[in-house]
Amino acid sequence: MTDVRTPMSMSPSDTFPGARKVAILVLRLGVERAGPLLFGLKKHEIAAIVDELASLGAVDASVGDDVLEQFIVDATGEPPLPIGDVELARHFLEESVGDRLAREILSQLDNTAPAVPFQFLDRLDPAVVAVNLAMEHNQTIALVLSTLNVDFAAAIMEFLPPHQVPDVGVRLGAIDKVASAALLEVDAALEERMSPLLENRFVAASGGVDTLVRLIQGLPPETGEEILTAVDGYDAELGKEIRAQMFVFDDLLLLDDRQMQTLLRGVDANTLPLALKGVGAELRDKFLGNLSSRARDNLLDEMELLGSVRMADVAETQAVILEVVKSLEASGELVINRGGDDFVS
Repeated sequence: MTDVRTPMSMSPSDTFPGARKVAILVLRLGVERAGPLLFGLKKHEIAAIVDELASLGAVDASVGDDVLEQFIVDATGEPPLPIGDVELARHFLEESVGDRLAREILSQLDNTAPAVPFQFLDRLDPAVVAVNLAMEHNQTIALVLSTLNVDFAAAIMEFLPPHQVPDVGVRLGAIDKVASAALLEVDAALEERMSPLLENRFVAASGGVDTLVRLIQGLPPETGEEILTAVDGYDAELGKEIRAQMFVFDDLLLLDDRQMQTLLRGVDANTLPLALKGVGAELRDKFLGNLSSRARDNLLDEMELLGSVRMADVAETQAVILEVVKSLEASGELVINRGGDDFVS
């Protein structure tokens, strides 16, 4: 079940505990850029931050900005840079070239700089944009997407209802030229309808196990293991959940022979030749050792016949097998010791 929480919203004057501030900072910066912040922290401090991340939920963007601004001030000892805007540009010109020439330059800019349609959408998550655009005519959706950054437009397309995507694609390909007046008219109508969303933005990333997993996976293995050990001591259940999410194909070495045979019964044999291309000898032998001699010979022949394959295809096939592992775990047919529990034979 999806965990729905009320977005966190506090005024800049409100204070957070240290661990929560760091957790919000991780969300604001993104887990890849925030990972190095954990270096040098003590294990109990990391565990506290991890616990805050797991329970944080959605955070109002203004809160994230406040925390980031305070972090910059604390780290540099300098106040944050002023925001660049029209007034700052006007002041710069007036100080540089005088009032009269400044007014002339700004007047020229106002008359010649084209308005950028749908620029307000850049401040929203692609999923949010897609939900709102889905209510529009497909021609309007195509028109909007044609003006956006290609990557952003593609991300929005992924969240559109599947039945709309083909027609939107056709209309998008057929667009040639559009009158700027028509673009600006649609732009104004959409911005007005979506104005409540613009006033209550949220940080795109939210706390939770997924965020923690991505954060730990971006760190060196030894650092990740230290964090997991600290989490185990702080919250054993949270540690188990994180380890379960981090299970990768090489971790199938944790399976004993009986468990491997259970897995092989649930896996389409046609996926094995591609999934085992490029894996280590130990893991390959683990699979081969739990097959009949005939099945083993067939598998080796098929792997040889495949020749060179794309790593992306191998990863995709391995992911299918890992989904079988998760399914078997959910049903209780597999119980894997990931190091967080005590087992007896």
